[in-house]
Amino acid sequence: MLHTSNRQPLVDRKQGAPVATIKGTTLEEYLGKVPAELADRVAALHGALARALPEARVEIKWGQPAFVDTTILISYAAYTRHINLYTTLSSRAALAEAGDLAGFTTGKGSIQLPHDDPLPLELITRIAAARAAEYREHHVLWRS
Repeated sequence: MLHTSNRQPLVDRKQGAPVATIKGTTLEEYLGKVPAELADRVAALHGALARALPEARVEIKWGQPAFVDTTILISYAAYTRHINLYTTLSSRAALAEAGDLAGFTTGKGSIQLPHDDPLPLELITRIAAARAAEYREHHVLWRS
């Protein structure tokens, strides 16, 4: 499990709600900015990705954690109401075509994991494994 110190909720001074985006320059800084009420959820997601992608290293890209093996394999970002899981367009499309993303809000290469729902750890593991296979077998680079 990931542990950080000095974890404090981020609050929008105008509305009193957690801010929309968390950014960091290191993994520790990023995780330290995650609101306390989301820390276990983000740690569980990160742990599932780390187990599914043992060959990857974690880097910060665009202020958010990314699992990298020559190219970005997958990344995530915590928001007020959900966590976005980012993968390639082709990987997301294949998962959607297989019916794996039914019921999830998706964007070009993103999959929203609402905080109100249980974290789908099995699906997250399949997404990461599919993305790693896509890269290894077909050399699909990030944002392809």
